[in-house]
Amino acid sequence: MKSIIQFISKNKRSIFYSFVISIGIFFALSMYSEYGNKSYWRVIAIISIIFIFEIYLNWRFATKVLRQIDMPNINVYNLWGHLINHITLPLLLFYSFAGFLYFNQDEVVRYFSILLHFMINVILFVNIRSYYQDEFNIEEKTKYIYDLIKLIIFFLGVNLILHGVMLAEAQIWIGAFLLSLLALMLGLLLIYRKNQKEMLVIVYIIISTLLIGIVYILLFTLGFVLLGINLILFLLFYFILSFLHHKIERTLTPHVVLEYVLIFILALLLFHNLS
Repeated sequence: MKSIIQFISKNKRSIFYSFVISIGIFFALSMYSEYGNKSYWRVIAIISIIFIFEIYLNWRFATKVLRQIDMPNINVYNLWGHLINHITLPLLLFYSFAGFLYFNQDEVVRYFSILLHFMINVILFVNIRSYYQDEFNIEEKTKYIYDLIKLIIFFLGVNLILHGVMLAEAQIWIGAFLLSLLALMLGLLLIYRKNQKEMLVIVYIIISTLLIGIVYILLFTLGFVLLGINLILFLLFYFILSFLHHKIERTLTPHVVLEYVLIFILALLLFHNLS
């Protein structure tokens, strides 16, 4: 209990902005119910500015403090890493949640999604603050949030693509292309963050993303419903990133490969009843 109070006391601003964003999403949903989708997306666009404002305040406060004590910020030189982790990924996450809430009308799902988004934002803002203030220990303890964000973006992104393809009555190859493109983008972001630029790793990402498109076509042809396709593609993407992580960390063994393959086969059998 004491540790929770200390965490809240130290990270009041991160919790406050995360709470404001969550309240804003509730307001956007109410606008959607009353006035339609245009009002919903207008409110969502306004709320997204809060992300940028919170990041700016972190940067402004941290650099001011560091100048006062005559200490350089050791992280300011990683411009692309800053743009990806602190601006691009948070905005992609926010709009992915917004799109997911737009298509899913279930109240329980909506409440759970907003709560999850709130918790992720708190950890994300804490990490960003520690990044700019050079609090290395906190930054290291919370940096896992970026891998988690990529997984959630993929899950929500697949959901959006599947709904979009269905509503537009688009051909199946368009859905496969968009899904492969989403997986490719997130995979490249991962290897950039891990500083892995070997050709073998890049080829692995490209082949894996093509596999996701092929599996989508196969599942669609077999008659799986959207939820089943969504979950199976998410599991496949998770296993792809896990294999890549083990490869980079040099912990990939035949035992690990067999374990993941068995889990994936069991998941396929489990989700088959969704078809």
